[in-house]
Amino acid sequence: MYIEEYGPNRQQDVIDLANRVLGAGFFENPSQIKRDVNGVLLLAVEDDETLSGFARGRLLPAGEFSQFIDNQLQDIPQELRQADAAGALGVIQTVVVSPDQQGKSIGTRLMNAIHDKLIGLGADKLVVTFKRGPMVPHVDRWMKKLGFDFWIRLESFWKERCESDEFHCAERGADGCKCAAMFYRKRIF
Repeated sequence: MYIEEYGPNRQQDVIDLANRVLGAGFFENPSQIKRDVNGVLLLAVEDDETLSGFARGRLLPAGEFSQFIDNQLQDIPQELRQADAAGALGVIQTVVVSPDQQGKSIGTRLMNAIHDKLIGLGADKLVVTFKRGPMVPHVDRWMKKLGFDFWIRLESFWKERCESDEFHCAERGADGCKCAAMFYRKRIF
């Protein structure tokens, strides 16, 4: 297995994997990420060229963190506010590993690679968000092992998009969305 940067030849593979893991329509245009100057999309590819996972993130432009979290938080820690104001806040938005490839350290390799890439772009603080629903395993121990501390849980981060049928979450039940966003943070410098 190796890590490579996204190329348009992998667009459909990324979309297919995202649809399987995150829900149809959640992740529609991987090429858009690469158009963003500080957008990062890394792929985990098996020796037979099969896509086994991906991670996406970006270095936020100065002052965009509130927009990134849909203005859902007023109490943002001082260190994150400072990094946001300086344009030094990196966000890891998505880490996906194919269900049949989990448990092989692919997620860890993707996290380490995107972590280093964002630091190379100038991030001195990182925020990671995970969608946690009834079928998603807990990531708290894994994040701690990678040096991230739990920050906050937002119940409604994806809920509006899910319940308005913007995407079709595999974990959405008859009584609506059960997913929450779990945010973790890490100070690099």
